[in-house]
Amino acid sequence: MKKASSANSGVNSGKLLGVLQPVAAMVILLAFAAYLYRPHWFQLGGAKMLIPLSSILAAMGCFVITRRWISSFGASLLAAAIYGFGPFGLSFIKYHFMAGLCFAAVPWLLCPAVYYHAQSPGGVVKTGLSVLLTCLPFGFIVGLFWMAAHFWGGPLFLMPKNRVLEMADLWGILTPLIFTAKPFAVGFYHLPLLFILMGLFVFAFSGKEMLLVPVLVSIVLSLLGPILDVAPIIWLCFPALFFAVVAGLGLQAFAWAGKADQVWLLICFVTGLLLAGGNYFLGLSCSPRLLYWHTMLFFLAASVAIGCIWIMTILNLRLHWLRWAILLGAAAYDLALVAPQLTDSLF
Repeated sequence: MKKASSANSGVNSGKLLGVLQPVAAMVILLAFAAYLYRPHWFQLGGAKMLIPLSSILAAMGCFVITRRWISSFGASLLAAAIYGFGPFGLSFIKYHFMAGLCFAAVPWLLCPAVYYHAQSPGGVVKTGLSVLLTCLPFGFIVGLFWMAAHFWGGPLFLMPKNRVLEMADLWGILTPLIFTAKPFAVGFYHLPLLFILMGLFVFAFSGKEMLLVPVLVSIVLSLLGPILDVAPIIWLCFPALFFAVVAGLGLQAFAWAGKADQVWLLICFVTGLLLAGGNYFLGLSCSPRLLYWHTMLFFLAASVAIGCIWIMTILNLRLHWLRWAILLGAAAYDLALVAPQLTDSLF
């Protein structure tokens, strides 16, 4: 009887935790959104409230979808913040206030495909339904842009119709702060970029290569001209979501890394130093110089955090609580300092 009672207590605790974690994530993301948009509330009256609302909904959708692969609350929360409040997500501020609805809807519309695939038995029927469910967000984006283009009051362009992904847009990957001087950039924050690198190592050995299909399709679509009145750049919502989830996987991998993972940790540490060095030399020849040198300092700080984890694995110090404190503390510091600069530059 005691064993049965303990088992029931464990099940009830697990259910309670499953309810409380999304609530806690919502509260934290709401607080972060208030922190970002507080200086601009006077510009967000009426329908423009969809701008911060889209960021919050996008982040929560990412949080829900990450629970399929990420067990850590902190890693899922960081992934949610990277997707909802990353450079690409914040760039929708510059466009029509309804454009962010696509960005917010993508993770929610992918949830049926993700969780159906996880729970249903295999077979041709399962594969067919999974493909159809995966097409839901693609169909939503096409439908929204098509209806806007055929709006009864005249065509409504949510984003520049011929805006395709260009090589110059990728500059934000190497220098995230370039977004403050450029209206659009594809990139991530400094430490999360190293989390993504570690997460890609994890993903490479996961056997989940089929998850790349919608990501690759969306990248191809972002390089082509507008199809059915859809602005090509909007398709980058899919890779943005993918890399946010991968960042969460990378953070979790850092926190749980052991001696067998030392090589991957070293690669991430060296990559951070190379990115810092690259921005230093860019600052010598490019303007604004301080932008590149500030980026250099952020990458150095990110490398220090990764270096601490690497040293702990060499010394075989598990200390998971300390690892989480270092990683989440450094990532939170990164977002808290950089995200407001990106937001302010767009208003």
